[in-house]
Amino acid sequence: MTTDDIEQGMDELTAHLDRAWDLLDRGELRGAERSARQALLNEPGSAEAYTILGIVALNDGLVEKALERFEHAIELDPEYVEPYLHAAETHLYQGDNDKEALRLTEEALDHAEEEEEYLDALLLKAEILLSRQDEVSDAAARKTLAELPDALPDDPAILLRAGHAFLELDNPKAAERHYQAAAALEPDSPDGWYGLGLCAEARNDERLKVKHWLHVRELDLKADDPPWTIPEAEFESIAEQALEELPPIARDKLVNVPILASDYPAADIVKDGMDPRMLGFFAGVPYPEKSSMGGPAHLDCIFLYKRNIERVAQSPEDVREEIRITLLHETGHFFALDEEELEALGLG
Repeated sequence: MTTDDIEQGMDELTAHLDRAWDLLDRGELRGAERSARQALLNEPGSAEAYTILGIVALNDGLVEKALERFEHAIELDPEYVEPYLHAAETHLYQGDNDKEALRLTEEALDHAEEEEEYLDALLLKAEILLSRQDEVSDAAARKTLAELPDALPDDPAILLRAGHAFLELDNPKAAERHYQAAAALEPDSPDGWYGLGLCAEARNDERLKVKHWLHVRELDLKADDPPWTIPEAEFESIAEQALEELPPIARDKLVNVPILASDYPAADIVKDGMDPRMLGFFAGVPYPEKSSMGGPAHLDCIFLYKRNIERVAQSPEDVREEIRITLLHETGHFFALDEEELEALGLG
């Protein structure tokens, strides 16, 4: 094989991998899978291609297959940080195995050479510790975040994750610094502004919170539909199917409670301090509080916010599950269940 043949093969490999990552970003899983497999024809030992195939498998709901592919990528190239991080996130969020997630993240930190890799792994470590929700782990998360450089990075995604972590540790001042930087880098992106609204809420600054969240609503309204958006008729059909999961006595009590789907919360309720990115909303009087002695009628209603649900999802299957969980969550509010009770039922 000549040098020209080798260079041509490497060029083709890079092109296939670049295309696979681009298709993944656009939610085109099958195209990303085809490009990754084409890359493997050029280089059977490509750790990057196996990492992409692992991400595709994960989005298809094939958790074990995804982990196998991430582990194979690590075996092929132990210095490549990406599969460590994806495997750690999979163990944390799909496998409920924070110990293995933390081990993999520590390995990623050992191998990270680029600043972006290091920050990504460091924040993931903090997120794993925060998921444990105990004082010792929170203290360890604070110590981990203290390793962030004083100079803020110019990566909005990293800044947003740091803001979320600081806010979870009840440090709105540090969170606000990161959200402000993210909003300055991408003023037309709503995410930094949303974080600033959360910081204002943490400080009980209602006026500033509403100001930021109205701006978030305006920006969200301009956003394109995600690749996994579903038709409105299908959205409503899934909600109807979710209602069938309720016991007959519960469905009977909900018979006069309309379920309305709209893209986003109305501006008026955001002005009242409601979250513009909430997935659903029960408006009315909870059933146990209704007077048996008569009195003025109350219009009860359950709202489902289609674009917000699709925003937090990563696939059409995720959308369907989020519709189900959101509807059951809001019917729980109709029956006067609080957030802790709903969380215990798996509807948090």
